[in-house]
Amino acid sequence: MSISFINLGLGLKIIQQQMVQDENDFFHLIGIVQNNENKTIDNIYAIGTLIGIDNVTIANYSNPVEVHPLNPSEMTPYDITIYDKDQNDQIKNHSIGFTFNSSETENIKNLDIHSVNSRSDLLGFYYISGRITNEMDVISNNTLVVATVSDKDQNILGVWKAQAEPYNIPPSATASFTIPITDNTQGLRISNYTLFITNS
Repeated sequence: MSISFINLGLGLKIIQQQMVQDENDFFHLIGIVQNNENKTIDNIYAIGTLIGIDNVTIANYSNPVEVHPLNPSEMTPYDITIYDKDQNDQIKNHSIGFTFNSSETENIKNLDIHSVNSRSDLLGFYYISGRITNEMDVISNNTLVVATVSDKDQNILGVWKAQAEPYNIPPSATASFTIPITDNTQGLRISNYTLFITNS
């Protein structure tokens, strides 16, 4: 199915965008977006509008982006799930827009991801593991690692995430993480991945 899309970012630049179908036949609008503002932004929502024949709007779906707050030039993945499968065959086009709030305060996330490795198992599941060191003077609360996985043509297949263990990382301490990609229709096609980190 060939589906085009319209970027209504207005301050956020879409770096990559795909519509994909998961193993349960749900469509997802996924991608990576960059903060094109000269200030930090927060409360960022990705909004997908589905368009059918004769440019009639079918539905709107939204979801928070994965990394926030977002400093100038920083990037975040997003994943909007289309929960109504009955709409799948009606979609001819879609648009992506964003809403956010601006902040004058930069968000410092001095967290180092290292010792990263990946593997597949016999069932076709794919795992990305590594460690995170908190190089800040304050605790990193609610620490999550987010992965976008791509095929050999650099098309994004999915957005996956897992919490650090421990979830709250003290200053100078190190935590571990493992992100399981449990959709084996993706796991068998993964050629590359990009990691992002977020906390509160």
